[in-house]
Amino acid sequence: MLYLMLYAYRYLICPVFFVLLQAQCSRPREQPPYAPTGQPGRQRLQEVNRYLSEKEQDVLQSYVRRQQLDMKQSGTGYFYQVVEEGRGKPASKGSVALLCGSIFLIDGTPCYTYSEQHPLEVAMGSFYGITALNTALLGVREGSRVRFVIPAHLAFGLMGDGDRVPPRSPLVCDFFVAKVRGK
Repeated sequence: MLYLMLYAYRYLICPVFFVLLQAQCSRPREQPPYAPTGQPGRQRLQEVNRYLSEKEQDVLQSYVRRQQLDMKQSGTGYFYQVVEEGRGKPASKGSVALLCGSIFLIDGTPCYTYSEQHPLEVAMGSFYGITALNTALLGVREGSRVRFVIPAHLAFGLMGDGDRVPPRSPLVCDFFVAKVRGK
């Protein structure tokens, strides 16, 4: 009896099982629907992005009100304040501003501190680093004290900086413009 069962398993059941398994594996799989550019998938992402940007702007405005800061809002969404006007050379496109001060998360967590020995160098008009600073400092004079509240998309964006700034984090910056080099 045992011999008959082993024979049936070896010569009848196993081959049928492998044929069925092969047929199942070679059948094309059903693919998820693809939404071409401009179709509902892209539109939904744009809606979500718009919603997140509006909520972040609410958070920034609330922060400015709570801290009782006398700030103006730029057309791109960051807030700025010249706390004290300097008398030195103004930062212009192509120049480099050397900044001393601190960068914080909006909850007050310190991220970076810069000193005269180790300043933050910002190239005016470039798109490297905190992009809002590359344009916000244009026209600011050497010796000025400035404050910025910057939305995440103009700071380090969706990914953060991979070190101290988490993903999607707005920043608060307090700087003294120590020197303007170049143009």
